[in-house]
Amino acid sequence: MRERKMFLSVEDIAVILDLSVSKTYKIVKSLNEDLKSKKYMPIAGRIPIRYLEDRIYGLEHAEQYLED
Repeated sequence: MRERKMFLSVEDIAVILDLSVSKTYKIVKSLNEDLKSKKYMPIAGRIPIRYLEDRIYGLEHAEQYLED
């Protein structure tokens, strides 16, 4: 069984979002700034997968599964 990654690289995020790597660097930069504002220490070039999922899907998406 393959272990799930905890962090995604810029290249991984580019594939997920179907964007170029250069555009993804700009997105990752803003995500890192958001992480810093929440008192997290970002790792250069890596984004926690849980944080990215929360940003993409949001709490509203998760709440629909809690109601079932």
